[in-house]
Amino acid sequence: MTLVELLVVVAIIATLIGLLLPAVQAARESARRTQCFSHVKQVALACLAHEQARGCFPSGGWGGTWTGDPDRGFDERQPGGWVFNILPWVEQGGLRDLGSGMADTEAKANAAASRLTTPVPLFTCPSRRPPGVFPVRPSLDFWVVAVPTSVKRRLETLARGDYAANMGSGMPPNHYRGGGSYSPASIADAATDADWLSSFGPAPDGIVFRRSQVRMKDITDGSSKTYLLGEKYLDPAKLANGTSDDDDQSLFSGFDRDTVRAGCVPPYRDQANFDPKDMHGGYPVPLAYGSAHPDACGIAMADGSVRSVAYSIDPVIHRGLSSRNDGQGGD
Repeated sequence: MTLVELLVVVAIIATLIGLLLPAVQAARESARRTQCFSHVKQVALACLAHEQARGCFPSGGWGGTWTGDPDRGFDERQPGGWVFNILPWVEQGGLRDLGSGMADTEAKANAAASRLTTPVPLFTCPSRRPPGVFPVRPSLDFWVVAVPTSVKRRLETLARGDYAANMGSGMPPNHYRGGGSYSPASIADAATDADWLSSFGPAPDGIVFRRSQVRMKDITDGSSKTYLLGEKYLDPAKLANGTSDDDDQSLFSGFDRDTVRAGCVPPYRDQANFDPKDMHGGYPVPLAYGSAHPDACGIAMADGSVRSVAYSIDPVIHRGLSSRNDGQGGD
């Protein structure tokens, strides 16, 4: 074989690799997307199992810096978010029960800290990031419900997730209102519904929100026409350091933009250093669905089915599918 022939062979091999590589990458992404949509399906079925067992969909909890307490049930008294509440139905009941029955404040806080730093692979999209823990902002503390008071605990890392529940359409007056919640827990327990309304506004029109107890019969638009949960948009440039406002809390936190999304803006594909609010006037605070997939994200309906929702979906239809009772049903 001459040098010229060798160079020709090398050039042909390089060309073939160049042609095959995109196909291989596309096949891998297809497999990752299938796995991700399977995760969405399993999480949605867990929410439906919760509704069957408890009479309502999982509560959204109190606020982002509140953590779950296994001794406070599944109703409005539960500070933890919807992921915390469905753990028994995703074979993670032991994780939810950490600290159960403990009267010692420090012991219970340590148990809660252990939960907050335990990743659950089911809640991670393989196209975006592997399961793991991520850094916490230096200024961020977490309320841990303990007996007889609530204490703050500072953590260095947290487990996070890639799926969010449907808060609603996000349109005023039912738009997202963040912030923490009453503390200590005794004050929150003493607060009336009117107190919560005065502090945080009216209940949104979705399925999971602050202190929510939505029943299947409350979804008057129909369970097949109402979002339950789906993949959430995130800035890939901020995933590793936990500095994004919508990815700085725990997987198990209460109501926060980390754990809920709204239909006031269309879904977006992950983009570095891009914030959807820049495209929508900044108000109401956009909490976009989205993913690392190239064309669409996975969203589960309230009947447990999973749809591939294109980033190009009509905004009006998307907003209608986000409300459980606007009379549109996404039509």
